[in-house]
Amino acid sequence: MIIINLTDLPKHSLNEIYAGKHWQKRKSAKDTYKILIKSQFKDVLSKDKVYKVYYEFGFKTRPLDTSNTVYMLKMIEDIIFEDDSYKIIPEINIKSFKYDYDIVTIKIIEL
Repeated sequence: MIIINLTDLPKHSLNEIYAGKHWQKRKSAKDTYKILIKSQFKDVLSKDKVYKVYYEFGFKTRPLDTSNTVYMLKMIEDIIFEDDSYKIIPEINIKSFKYDYDIVTIKIIEL
């Protein structure tokens, strides 16, 4: 099992997409995520394996609804996995909760 703890990621809700967030702002958010994530996790997980992934989003203030964390999840997934197709990641689990500080914990099980 691989465990990745990411801190200091800006909070982004799926509601931003529904509100019509401009593509330049979405790109800027993803670029920021890439810099922050690569500073904390340097690897890229191979597309030659199959993974089950657990995402745990801890928020110090105003936790997002679990389904609204999907925007953050997708940006993270695109950065840490070489390929995120259903053949590589057939299953994910998402949890959102109030915590002492903002953290995303990712638990990756190779199947």
